[in-house]
Amino acid sequence: MPDTAVPYVARQFNAAHPHLANSGGVAAQLANQAYVEALAKVVFYWGYPAVDTFSRTDAWEVMKDGPGATMGLFPGSPKNVMGYLDDYMSPAQRKVVTPNSDTIYGVSVVDLADEGVVIQTPTEAPPGHYWTIQIADLFTTVIRQLGSASGTPGGKFLLVGPDWRGETPEGFVEVLRSPTNIVLAMGRSFMARSAESKAQARAVLNQIGVYPLSQDAPGLRVFDCEACARNKVYPPPITPEIIASDPDILRIRPVHAERFWDDLEKALDANPKVAPDDAPMVDQARTLLALRAADPAWKALIDRVALVAESELFESAKYHQVGVGAGGGWQRQENGGAWGTDWFGRAQAAVIYIYVNDFHEAVYFVRGTDAKGALLQGRYTYAVTFPKGGLPPVDRARGGFWSLSMYDQDYYFLTPSPNGRNNLGTVNLDADELVFNADGSLTLTLSNREPADPAARANWLPAPAGQFALLVRTYVPTEAILSGAYVLPEVTRAG
Repeated sequence: MPDTAVPYVARQFNAAHPHLANSGGVAAQLANQAYVEALAKVVFYWGYPAVDTFSRTDAWEVMKDGPGATMGLFPGSPKNVMGYLDDYMSPAQRKVVTPNSDTIYGVSVVDLADEGVVIQTPTEAPPGHYWTIQIADLFTTVIRQLGSASGTPGGKFLLVGPDWRGETPEGFVEVLRSPTNIVLAMGRSFMARSAESKAQARAVLNQIGVYPLSQDAPGLRVFDCEACARNKVYPPPITPEIIASDPDILRIRPVHAERFWDDLEKALDANPKVAPDDAPMVDQARTLLALRAADPAWKALIDRVALVAESELFESAKYHQVGVGAGGGWQRQENGGAWGTDWFGRAQAAVIYIYVNDFHEAVYFVRGTDAKGALLQGRYTYAVTFPKGGLPPVDRARGGFWSLSMYDQDYYFLTPSPNGRNNLGTVNLDADELVFNADGSLTLTLSNREPADPAARANWLPAPAGQFALLVRTYVPTEAILSGAYVLPEVTRAG
């Protein structure tokens, strides 16, 4: 009798007569194994962002006593509440890759299984101030991008799960529906380095928040990002002294290949419904999980695939490999945030810059090579020259800005930076810190050594001694960027 506890689609991978005389059944066994291996690799790429996102629910227990700064470095909070930082993420941290030094953050990991949550947007954001609330599902696909770029009104939105039924409650602007129960809501508020800009950024962020619908009351809340940032929570045995002496202790990947399939099963159990683009893959994942649970031999094969796939994913998700050519030697993922069925690109993004905004909101350009295709190395000096009138065209009226960020080969900031810079862009231009050439062009200098020339020194972005990578963020891009008509300048080796 068949083992009906194992679904048919899983049982069928066992050849009906594997032990035919003269090894007659071996070919069928190998064919079935090859199919399962291929399927498992695709499912690994598909499920990688989901496992990454679900791993962040661990913060609910760590931060159970209220929102604060997890390990003093990252915004954290209990379930369905937003935690905040009131300044840039520390460049010394070694957990979050490719952080920005353009905005301050609020983050909430939400579970919509039992009830909806209130998403509050600011009513008093100054004209031209950039803010956004990015709402991404379990798989990191952006569901909605509220903010200055889209002209979102101030007030309260209701975020609900796939099973919610009802009408828009009184006092709410709109109901937003997530295809999954687990959601990440991330608020950003632009901040320059002046005291005035920091105060403005915090004032806007203090109007952005998340809380359970059951705790709603008439009117809007005022949040306190500064108090939250001061509430530094260190889960035992971590202490501030340990992190200060060994920041690399935080280099723990959120996805672990050796337990990937167990973690994927937990994530899917907590999210029985997913978006239409992901639904067919749930069935494939469940088939593999059933096969893995039914037979130690299949478990060994499927577990091995996860190890191989993780290694290949991290190699493909290098700044000198990911994306497609966008001109000038730069690369871009053209569908950032709006992944659809691009499971490969979504997994790569989860490795190098998870939770990228929808590409209509922000376009990211990356590179790891110079104009001649050689890897970028700090021992050389490079120049990036924008022609007169050729700076990245962003919509300043809706809060647009751009920046060029420098990262080491592991995609962390240089620390300490000799001139305090980890990026260059709109902030420096507005502060009149950069020196233009006589013809109106702007040359940025990238090197590990401080330039001797005063103009080059004014425009210097320090590089690490070894290999490095670059990322240009263009927030609120104009049509010229979105269409590809605008091309960033090459990175040329000058010495």
